[in-house]
Amino acid sequence: MEQCRLALEQHNWNMEAAVQDRLNEQEGVPSVFNPPPARPLQVNTADHRIYSYVVSRPQPRGLLGWGYYLIMLPFRFTYYTILDIFRFALRFIRPDPRSRVTDPVGDIVSFMHSFEEKYGRAHPVFYQGTYS
Repeated sequence: MEQCRLALEQHNWNMEAAVQDRLNEQEGVPSVFNPPPARPLQVNTADHRIYSYVVSRPQPRGLLGWGYYLIMLPFRFTYYTILDIFRFALRFIRPDPRSRVTDPVGDIVSFMHSFEEKYGRAHPVFYQGTYS
């Protein structure tokens, strides 16, 4: 709370200016207002999504648990193999639009111009920076 109060006092209690300034200062690094999660991040390199934690499957316990695990193993293997093949084929039919982003700031400026043409100049202030 003390850091928030200090940031607001530095910007004459203008919340929008304080947040905008902090976003500009912290671009590309974790925000001081949102500490990184306690669990490690997992990045999926195929679609560039960031997952906040890794979910681990519990280990089977006892004879009944191991029996169920061994019986279901071929079904799980077949299911996930078919699912991965389907996802791979789907990328050729419908490529990920995020891979075509070449100029994030230009995209934002273009969006602002089209927004102003459609709805006018009375709108909230849009953040003009990179996606990170």
